[in-house]
Amino acid sequence: MDRCRNLLLVMLPALFLAACASVPSGNNERPAWIDNPGNGVSASAGMHVRGRAAQEELAILRAREEYAKRFGVTIQSVQNISTTVMNGRSSTVGAQAAHEDTHQANVKAVVKAKWRDPEADVLWIWLVPSDQ
Repeated sequence: MDRCRNLLLVMLPALFLAACASVPSGNNERPAWIDNPGNGVSASAGMHVRGRAAQEELAILRAREEYAKRFGVTIQSVQNISTTVMNGRSSTVGAQAAHEDTHQANVKAVVKAKWRDPEADVLWIWLVPSDQ
């Protein structure tokens, strides 16, 4: 009886550890194009309040902006903030203006690949020049 109990005490923790072990599903390695996008760009977006579609739109927007910068788009942004304190009360007013200059009319690119980091819930987009 003692032998069975000792065997049970050894086997139960082993079974619990085996049940808790996680098995990765599929090949979910970080793609090489994230760190080395070649003549394209890679951009990411973290979890978005409005869901995965908005997260994808944001990642694509970031990639398009970065890609456009490489081909003659200049973005100038100015932000003015004014704070006033009077009789123990403060008031802050801000204004922002952005100006874009384009030196090349046709900057065309397409999304070649997407990858979602399951641990960080970050979506990565790879944007490359289109063939047109």
